[in-house]
Amino acid sequence: MTLLLQLILLGICLALVLDYALRFPFPSRVVAPFLPPMKRWPVHQLWKWVEEGSPSPGFLRFFMRDPDRKIPAGDCWIAPVDGTVLAKLNRGGRNFLVISLNVWDVHVGRMPFAATVTGYMEHGDIIDTDREDPLRDEPYYFLRDKRSPKQRYMEADTVYGLARIRFITSYLSRRIEFFHPVGAELEKGERMGRMLFGSTCVVEVDERYSFEVAEGQRTVAGETVILQNPVHAS
Repeated sequence: MTLLLQLILLGICLALVLDYALRFPFPSRVVAPFLPPMKRWPVHQLWKWVEEGSPSPGFLRFFMRDPDRKIPAGDCWIAPVDGTVLAKLNRGGRNFLVISLNVWDVHVGRMPFAATVTGYMEHGDIIDTDREDPLRDEPYYFLRDKRSPKQRYMEADTVYGLARIRFITSYLSRRIEFFHPVGAELEKGERMGRMLFGSTCVVEVDERYSFEVAEGQRTVAGETVILQNPVHAS
């Protein structure tokens, strides 16, 4: 009986070692469920899946999650996405809040403020040569370290004036989806769209509105306040 138990334990150990060896340098299937997302699905493994078009079903379930959020009450603007504030810019009489997402963040965006959708615009693989874009010379905004950046943005009419919300992706992850048609009236905190493996969101408003978050600050979509008590446009 003792010998049998020893053989069983030895077989389990060999199976674990073999699984680790076959999946190296990625986590074994036994250990992975107990690891945090960043270690369970290392970034180099994720890009390999994306390039091959064969992501793990477990990771896809995780990536497509869409948790409820507690929307702050009162007159305030909220973060459109989970991520890290990359930059606050002023160009051409407009203020821009640039938020960078990592691949483990929730990728469903939420409206920063109530608005009516007035249009959508899309740029393909050459957005960094679009001479009409006020941010055309910002290297981190256009992700010049990545090939074929792509963006789509929503134009919206608000009580604060014209606003734009941009989703930006790169060549490996090109799907951008907005959920609502032109003319839709959206509430603050309402789900507005999703980026599939996208990496950047930009909120653009009139320069009278200064975003009250710091560069490097983490944001939570629908919960982090980015501007308190904005003054309505006259």
